[in-house]
Amino acid sequence: MKMRFAAIAVLAAAALVGACDDEDTRTITDVVTVTVRDTIRIGNTTTTFDQIEHLANPLVNEIMVEKREHDHYNNTIPSEMRAQFRDDLVAFITGVAGRDAAYAGTVADALLPDMLVVRMDRAPTVTAANVRDAATVGWLTQVLDATNGYGGRKLDNDDAVDKGLGVIFGNVLGNNNNVSPGLVTDNVPDNQTDLTTFPYVAPPN
Repeated sequence: MKMRFAAIAVLAAAALVGACDDEDTRTITDVVTVTVRDTIRIGNTTTTFDQIEHLANPLVNEIMVEKREHDHYNNTIPSEMRAQFRDDLVAFITGVAGRDAAYAGTVADALLPDMLVVRMDRAPTVTAANVRDAATVGWLTQVLDATNGYGGRKLDNDDAVDKGLGVIFGNVLGNNNNVSPGLVTDNVPDNQTDLTTFPYVAPPN
């Protein structure tokens, strides 16, 4: 596996323009972006993928990481995400949400690395027949129910944004200190019933 780590360099230089007027200047700006590149061999075929975005855990990069760090976040491999961005998440949860540092650290550790977690060793009763309705299946269930939570995401009845807001601003994890009840939902209902056959996602309302 070959990887090239993201680096964004902005170089600015001022140069004199014009033979007679030494007050006339211009600025030259070059932007160079290098993305993470993974080369994977499958059978006799070698395929190269460029990692351009992380979207496993909603609200993390979009809300809790500073805008100037978004490209850096998107190009960071999962094994390095806690080292690179844990302090960003803690700063947001303690600063914007006003929660204590210990709680902020717990939430940051649950959301990083930014991967969709599926715990195959949990919830042995989850089957193809009941996975749609199983309470132990869905985003962050491996954290919310540390014994049986299977993780993953469900097509419906799995409002990831409300779950995330409830963790950051509310008492979903049992912490009642300095909660902000008005910020625990985006007020967009997750009441659309998806199809039981391909393509599964229901048409827009």
